[in-house]
Amino acid sequence: MGILNWVFSVVSAATTLFVSCSSALTLDGFALLELKSGWNDTKNSLENWRDSDESPCSWTGVSCNPQDQRVVSVNLPYMQLRGIISPSIGKLSRLQRLALHQNSLHGTIPNEITNCTELRAVYLRANYLQGEIPPNIGNLTFLTILDVSSNTLKGAIPSSISRLTRLRSLNMSTNFFSGEIPDIGVLRRFGADSFTGNLDLCGRQIHKPCRSSMGFPVVLPHAENSPKRSSHLIKGILIGAMSTMAIAFIVIFVFLWVWMLSKKERKVKKYTEVKKQKEPCETSKKLITFHGDLPYSSTELIEKLESLDEEDIVGSGGFGTVYRMVMNDLGTFAVKKIDRSRQGSDRVFEREVEILGSVKHINLVNMRGYCRLPTSRLLIYDYLTVGSLDDLLHEYLQNGRATEKSDVYSFGVLLLELVTGKRPTDTTFVNRGLNVVGWMNTLLKEDRLEDVMDKRCVGVDEDSVEVLIEIAARCTAANAEDRPAMNQVVQLLEQEVMSPSSATAIDYYDDSHSDYC
Repeated sequence: MGILNWVFSVVSAATTLFVSCSSALTLDGFALLELKSGWNDTKNSLENWRDSDESPCSWTGVSCNPQDQRVVSVNLPYMQLRGIISPSIGKLSRLQRLALHQNSLHGTIPNEITNCTELRAVYLRANYLQGEIPPNIGNLTFLTILDVSSNTLKGAIPSSISRLTRLRSLNMSTNFFSGEIPDIGVLRRFGADSFTGNLDLCGRQIHKPCRSSMGFPVVLPHAENSPKRSSHLIKGILIGAMSTMAIAFIVIFVFLWVWMLSKKERKVKKYTEVKKQKEPCETSKKLITFHGDLPYSSTELIEKLESLDEEDIVGSGGFGTVYRMVMNDLGTFAVKKIDRSRQGSDRVFEREVEILGSVKHINLVNMRGYCRLPTSRLLIYDYLTVGSLDDLLHEYLQNGRATEKSDVYSFGVLLLELVTGKRPTDTTFVNRGLNVVGWMNTLLKEDRLEDVMDKRCVGVDEDSVEVLIEIAARCTAANAEDRPAMNQVVQLLEQEVMSPSSATAIDYYDDSHSDYC
């Protein structure tokens, strides 16, 4: 009888162990939880990532292979996630798509990501990632899309990327990469658009020759077959050129040194004056940021904003002056100082910029936040070095400066591009002497709304699209007096498009233009 009881106990324990093991979370699920532990989920978007689940396949942003329930996609853009990318990402060996763009992630790209050998697409743009690209990234032989733009990555472009024969889209722009771009393998296919905004890069792809430490081209002409006299002549020319360049360098260095000292003295004097005036009005200052916090303290940002002067001006428009603001770590932002005549009440100002700050699109510059100071109101944007939209628009005053009505016209063109997928420089219009506004008006007169809307807008609320087209048409009216004021445009967007019932149209355009347009 005792033996039977013992056997029964062993069988029961084994059964219990089998049931508990069969209901445990998969290894991919545990890897995702380790990934989540490195993030600060400010919006609580990952609330349903629980270790009590049997499978992660129903979690937010996670997709699995239906046959073996292995994780194949992690899609979490625009989630305001902060923190690092954990090395546990390398445990997702069947992962094919990783989309973490437009968050506030920092730290390095872990080397373990190269263990995900089935990766097809990697989207990490618009974060604060640092360090270098993993040197073994060439192991991801199935990779077709790699986007790490708008971060603070540095170092050389890994030559192993040249082995990614399936790569058809590469974007490494707006970082701090340096050195020569390898001109081998698949890297020969990509041009300047893939590397723009990296001032220390050189190579054939960006039409910038690399230089040696002495300032001469790295590759010099071969002269083995030249006569001895020609060799002496070349040496003499080189020595003379080196001497001239050395003298020029010394003169430039002395000039820059004197100029930097004088500028530093002016900055110190101005900072002193600002600090003296700062204490009495501290309570009237307000700083709000969008799309994730900026990696700077409020005090540092406000001091930089208050120190902007005429030397920092880069342009002006109908609503005010635009300044270039450089932080201590060389991070650069564009700051628009609202003209006093355009300032309304604090409540109206804050409501309007919060509405504008919530609109995100690949062709719109991100509004990072706004600051209210005792003497001015300032809008903070990402700083772009590729020029002005004014080059593509043709409505100016006689003195060449934009007005409030032309700013509204510009916004209408951008809104029209968002809805139609057409650009003002589309050869369809240019070759026929037309423009995107005239094209839209012609189709609307013929009651062909479906031809105006972007063909990729499948499943979008047509009422919301029609409202967006109507707003774009009003903003681009031929008679400037018939255009609404910008605050009226904001009210229309808030009432007709940004309401919870119709926000899906904006969300759709934002997501659809993020990775495929």
